[in-house]
Amino acid sequence: MGGKRKPFITTKAISEAIVWSGKTKGWTQQLIQEVWELSSLHLSEAVIRSAFSPILSKPTVSALFNRNVYAVSGKEELQFECPPSAISDPCYILSEMLRDLIQKQWPMDRLPPMDSEWNDFNDALFETLFDLGFSSRRLRGWKLEQDLGM
Repeated sequence: MGGKRKPFITTKAISEAIVWSGKTKGWTQQLIQEVWELSSLHLSEAVIRSAFSPILSKPTVSALFNRNVYAVSGKEELQFECPPSAISDPCYILSEMLRDLIQKQWPMDRLPPMDSEWNDFNDALFETLFDLGFSSRRLRGWKLEQDLGM
């Protein structure tokens, strides 16, 4: 992806990139946090990895690391706190998967961000929660509004 320098991946910066991208796609911060919290409460690490794997296997995944999309300033704050009863930490799992990807595939080809966005991870967790019956009434209502274009 341009240079030989690998991106510095932090869980805090990933969470901020996900929230920023989600807001550009019509998500509110409360909806994003609810999806990630429900995922930590109900989805195992294996289920989360299987939800994220298709996104990370796309050839355009390098678009996630463009400087205008993902940059570490050192002032990031973690956007998703896992509750004490959590069975997994989706944001940490994603950061591990990204570190593995970078370690194995760096340098990546620089491709336009046509098919990979940080919000894809919100969508993947939401769809998984929805399919497994763990989405809240508010999330189901929001999905219905999105599907109807409201």
